[in-house]
Amino acid sequence: MSDRFALSPEHSGLIDRFVSSGRFDGPHAVLSAALSLLEARERERSEKLSALHSALAAEAGKLAFDVDETFREIERLIGSGLGAPGLREAC
Repeated sequence: MSDRFALSPEHSGLIDRFVSSGRFDGPHAVLSAALSLLEARERERSEKLSALHSALAAEAGKLAFDVDETFREIERLIGSGLGAPGLREAC
């Protein structure tokens, strides 16, 4: 990758301010710190997504149900008249 790229005036000014404040030795140090923060944020995002995926998978396992029992319950409700009007005729 080339070391040369265009920055917006705002980003260029920000880098200049960080360097002139003495916090960084030069533009490369500013960009290195920024990329390290971006990498850490992306790693954290990935870890959170992985944890969410695991939690959803665990919950999906809890939602498993007996299809036959569910249909028997639906039939029972329809037969008892608890279904929506016209539902018994539609079935």
